[in-house]
Amino acid sequence: MDIKRVFSSISSYGFFLFGFTSIILGSALPAIEKSFGIDHQIAGVLLSLPTIAFMLSAIVVSTLANRVGPFKLLTMGISFITGSLVLLSIGRSFLLLLIGSMTLSFGTGATETSIGIGVSGLKYRKPGSALNLMHSLFAVGSIISPFIVAGFLVDYNSWWKPFFVALFAAIPLLFFTPMLYRIPYTGTDEKISRHKKELFSQKIFWLILAGVFLYVAYEIGFTSWLSSFVFESKGIELRYASIFPALLWTGILVGRLVAGIVVEKLGYELSLLFMTVIAFLSFGAALAMKSALWIGVAVVLAGFGFSGTFPTLQAILISRMKNGIAFALGLFTVASSLGGAMANYLVGFLGQIFGMYAGIIFILALIALEIVVALMIMRLKVKTND
Repeated sequence: MDIKRVFSSISSYGFFLFGFTSIILGSALPAIEKSFGIDHQIAGVLLSLPTIAFMLSAIVVSTLANRVGPFKLLTMGISFITGSLVLLSIGRSFLLLLIGSMTLSFGTGATETSIGIGVSGLKYRKPGSALNLMHSLFAVGSIISPFIVAGFLVDYNSWWKPFFVALFAAIPLLFFTPMLYRIPYTGTDEKISRHKKELFSQKIFWLILAGVFLYVAYEIGFTSWLSSFVFESKGIELRYASIFPALLWTGILVGRLVAGIVVEKLGYELSLLFMTVIAFLSFGAALAMKSALWIGVAVVLAGFGFSGTFPTLQAILISRMKNGIAFALGLFTVASSLGGAMANYLVGFLGQIFGMYAGIIFILALIALEIVVALMIMRLKVKTND
């Protein structure tokens, strides 16, 4: 059995399912708001609370990784995803929607963290390329998902139907997860915090955490609120507005496929800076455009800029941190979930008080801060080489 091929295949499908399910809520958000009679601020809470479960899953996985191993924990994550989709498919109340979303986030968080630890443990020769290619399947799922939402969103109360479709996509993955148990893993009794002091003393570690916090904040913030933004601020019809996240993730897909080839040659740090600058310029263009066509083009280009940031930051972490990688990747996921929670709530809050345009301007400011972090990471790399 080719262990890396099996792990890569299951992980890639896991990322596809992750992407497919994570976009549904944002794409269907205008319908969910209408169906349950909630405003942007409450919708922001709905989008933010599941990130607590996402963060909790990262803590659980990083705590158990040394003893249980990332492969069994990946199976756990996939099982939680499937169970949550059952709940979201049959639930019709706001409470069940919230509980199902939190359970789904726990599963996706466990899946993402386990995959990162698995890549490190299997010692891929080019972790940056491997992670970008795996994450490209997340983009594929994210592209397909809005079209599924648009197809089933015949009225406001049809918001649950895309989750039912996702359930059918999740079931085949369960049949392949037993193969993960066949991947050899020797557990250790090493405490996850043993290398905490070493990690915390490194500036690059804190810069990576800041980078992923900002990235997930603006990626999730824009993905979740994009449909609402073009629907309210740009006057695009609801059904067509729900497709715009697919345009964003089309750009991300193309970018990750390109990044999977070039990041090793260009260098992680330079690639990171290059992508964040493209994201900033394209995002600004999307705000300024009035034509739906040109807004769509700018959104695709913004997605290209977003594309490789997360897997490239993760690759920098794996390549730089020689010890305590499970603990480091756990905190990496925690930082990403905090960024997502912060952005989803604040964009909704600003949108409720000042209008959705103000919430999207806030996202642009986050991208500008990401450029600063990328410059600092690159500067630190130059100093290290000197």
